[in-house]
Amino acid sequence: MSDNFYTDNDDLRFHVERNVDWAALYEATEFGASVEDRVESAEDSKELYEDVLKELGKFVARKVAPVARQIDHEATSLVDGQVVESPAFAKVFKGLKRMQVYGLPVPRELGGLNAPAMVYLVASELMARGDVSVMTHFGFHTGVPMSLITYALRDKRSVFENGRLMSTPYDDAIEEMITGKEWGCMVLTEPGAGSDLAQIRTTAKLDATGAWRLDGEKVFITSGHGKYQLVLARTELESDAPGLKGLSLFLVEQWYKEGRERIENVRIGKVEHKIGHRGSPTCSLIYENSLGELIGARGEGFQLMLVMMNFARLGVGMEGLGVMEAAYRMARDYAAERVTMGKTIDRHEMVADFLEDMDLSVRGTRSLLYRASQVTELSQRWEQILEHAPPVDPDKLMKLERKVRRMKREARNLTPLCKYAGSEEAVRLSRLAMQILGGAGYTEDWEAEKLLRDALVLPIYEGTSQIQSLMAFKDQMMLALKNPQKFLGKVARANVNKLAAKEPMERAIARLYTYKYSALQTILVRIAGKKLKKTSSLPTSAWSEALLQQWDPKDDFAPGLLHAERLCRILVDVETSRSLVEDAQRHPERRDIAMRYMHRADLRCRCELLVIEDHGTKLLAALAKRTATEQGTAA
Repeated sequence: MSDNFYTDNDDLRFHVERNVDWAALYEATEFGASVEDRVESAEDSKELYEDVLKELGKFVARKVAPVARQIDHEATSLVDGQVVESPAFAKVFKGLKRMQVYGLPVPRELGGLNAPAMVYLVASELMARGDVSVMTHFGFHTGVPMSLITYALRDKRSVFENGRLMSTPYDDAIEEMITGKEWGCMVLTEPGAGSDLAQIRTTAKLDATGAWRLDGEKVFITSGHGKYQLVLARTELESDAPGLKGLSLFLVEQWYKEGRERIENVRIGKVEHKIGHRGSPTCSLIYENSLGELIGARGEGFQLMLVMMNFARLGVGMEGLGVMEAAYRMARDYAAERVTMGKTIDRHEMVADFLEDMDLSVRGTRSLLYRASQVTELSQRWEQILEHAPPVDPDKLMKLERKVRRMKREARNLTPLCKYAGSEEAVRLSRLAMQILGGAGYTEDWEAEKLLRDALVLPIYEGTSQIQSLMAFKDQMMLALKNPQKFLGKVARANVNKLAAKEPMERAIARLYTYKYSALQTILVRIAGKKLKKTSSLPTSAWSEALLQQWDPKDDFAPGLLHAERLCRILVDVETSRSLVEDAQRHPERRDIAMRYMHRADLRCRCELLVIEDHGTKLLAALAKRTATEQGTAA
């Protein structure tokens, strides 16, 4: 096994050392910092981040990966109401605490290292390659403090200087988490309220003293034994604010002190016994008159939760990428040594095809994730600067506002694709690794079976793959309907470029875009149905208003709901190819990677488009008939 998971990975090092725009991240991260505090230059900061990642790569290779199997076997348990972690797991986190890495992206004014969040996300990939249970818990020492900092940016009690956040209402909690004394968790899911958060029944009510008290049960809470809990609860009556409108967000401490007495504020009901992620505690939590602090305003809970989830979904994408890297390396190394029929199996045609597919998937997913991580972070940091230290020059202000709007649109577009791709590809590559190892992969002598068990939850938590698909479909649909002329212009350009572009790489990416637009057009035509017939006599400039009126979500969107995941897979291939093409344009030696990936993507997208065009009519008709029958019976 390697002794450094950073230095042994040429593709990861390419991105960190040559492709990530550290200058832009440095400018945004150090904006407004005093001369004596800030890192002297972008190049100095880049060297510092590389050193941090090298040390983390060494730690994961030497201290995490060797005990991953032990952590899996020791698992977690609940004893007298307290979570008992694996001893090996606890030892790893003592080491990370000594390294003082939990505060990587936290501003130095709040006790952190003031590194870009990009460094933390790369660290997450390294950690996940070693063990996903460790990576998951590692994230709750950093992710929850970063969520609190994001909420503090909107809080009038926070203090700013030169656009920098100097103090927040949550400083004590942030300090405890980034120093490793405590950690946090995100508390959303309930029995009967998983993906459908509108069904949340946990309540929060004001008591006679004006304090908020929570009552209810939450389930499947990762690292739910954390002291600092971000809890979504219902504060408004259903009649006044139905569904998501009645939800608010709270900071709840699992325990607190009154004098010398420790008061249990939240009870841990159970620890789940899972097929994977066994070192990471997954808890059910019981709130009984539990004291909480309202974050933001009443009724803002769902919107605040989305801010928190967007960063978490990038983290899950990185988690999946770490699993993919581990699965590919295991399969590659085994295939290079296993001899059958007179040659190593990596020279057998089918296995060679598997390995090339796995290698390209890892490289492509990494390119997509790193691009998305950069644009997401820059949009958030520059938005903070616009809010608290906008340029005085009107032209600079206008340019920065346009830049932030563009980056936010791109970040919104890429985030669900990153979560989808990292999750689904982690499962697929883990499955391929087990197949390549054959019988050996089905035993505990190798970790192929552990990788597959660990990967299987990724398409489920932090928003299922199907939820990500629906989000991506909805955004694409609304963009097309709001400006049909612009959409049709993109369709025309892609069709011209797939034939007329000078460079083969440009023709290849244009062809992928035609699959995307054809799939979207097919779905939109089926959704719009009668509405499109009515608009046929109207100029395209009038389509938007006509098409966006009087939708029946239960009936009109059925074709989109059926094919959303197929469209999402096309979108993933298109955006991954775009990322690889942009890499190749900056670094011509990456051209071969882009072309080989796009060749495989072209085949996949053609297949998905064919299914979208030719499948589903009978199924939707049967569902509609069944619904009509049930409604008639109920009436």
